[in-house]
Amino acid sequence: MKVLIFCDMEGVCGIQSWEHTGGSSPLYEEGRRLYTAEANAAGRGALAGGATSVVLQDGHGGAHSGGKPFMNWIPDQLEGGAHYVRGYRWARYVEPLERGECDAVGFLGAHSRAGSPDGVLCHTVNADGWHAVRVNGREVGESEILAAIAGAFGVPPICIAGDDAACSELRASVGQGLVVAPVKWGLGRYAARMLAPCDARQTIEAAFRSAVGDREAWPAPLVVPSPVSIEVDMASPDRAVPYAAYAGVVLRGPRTVAARGDNFWEAWSRLWQAS
Repeated sequence: MKVLIFCDMEGVCGIQSWEHTGGSSPLYEEGRRLYTAEANAAGRGALAGGATSVVLQDGHGGAHSGGKPFMNWIPDQLEGGAHYVRGYRWARYVEPLERGECDAVGFLGAHSRAGSPDGVLCHTVNADGWHAVRVNGREVGESEILAAIAGAFGVPPICIAGDDAACSELRASVGQGLVVAPVKWGLGRYAARMLAPCDARQTIEAAFRSAVGDREAWPAPLVVPSPVSIEVDMASPDRAVPYAAYAGVVLRGPRTVAARGDNFWEAWSRLWQAS
């Protein structure tokens, strides 16, 4: 059984400020340690549940000031047994899906979509630049985008760990078969009631072990009905202009861009082209 785990940083226990997620603040180093430890817990759990292959991708775009994104884990603190993808752009790493080398996907460090009143560090894709993402007219968050990418390849989402709002958001889309592991509860965008990080790691490990080990309970893949339309409301018109140069992307207003496709991956690939 082969599992791919999409990882992010804002939903990690103990993180509730942007200073934890990038830049030159000492809090970023604290955030990196917390993030790395949760990645280890998810990997341990998936392997204990029976996975024969576990690949985790660092999908957080933060970095040291002047550094490259998607390289947040502390390499010499990562545990053996799993593979780790660093330096690869978020929502573009689909190699295991394309090769048929993925049976299920999971989510670690997940946060809720932009505008969630109880979502810690809530945003969708770009905290400053994107105000909303709609798929076939329904607003979605990042975990739903990733689940829909996996669904385009027939792969189900089975487990999510992060803040409570993110867990509830994805479960509402994919059903009760999704195993959830909330590790903090928002008291606003920059405040949270949380587990102790050591307890959060135990919760995450147990959740991934349970999810991987109970294949009969897995939810169905999240397949968006065709044709798929993705719309993004940008913060300002100037942010929308560059997208108009992408093949298959159109402007639907001064700050709204849209792409269509026969399935979600096709539509998303037009909108979120590699830079």
